[in-house]
Amino acid sequence: MLRIPENFVHTRATPFWNKDSAPKALFTHHNTKAGVYGRLSVMQGAVKYFGFPDADATEPDLELIIEAGSFGISPPQKWHRIELLTDDTYFSIDFFADPHATLEGAGLGRVVNTHKE
Repeated sequence: MLRIPENFVHTRATPFWNKDSAPKALFTHHNTKAGVYGRLSVMQGAVKYFGFPDADATEPDLELIIEAGSFGISPPQKWHRIELLTDDTYFSIDFFADPHATLEGAGLGRVVNTHKE
């Protein structure tokens, strides 16, 4: 199981999202910044996580179903997208950063990095 290094610092928490309130970018190909892990926690329903080897890949190299009461970890710079498996799914995402990483730039306050700015 992938783990967030224990010295990483919790830097951001999102609100709970559902199919209507979640940012649309979460359902498309995106990644997290260098030195930042994402932890997706499912409160109700289920989420399917698709991991991709790079920005151009169309076939996932990882598929993971995250059910209510569980969480999934996305490592730094891992390209991924999610799919909600039930209409009543709701979830949140927490971000953890390397304490030595300099977090700056246009994407710092954003939930996802689509590299489309």
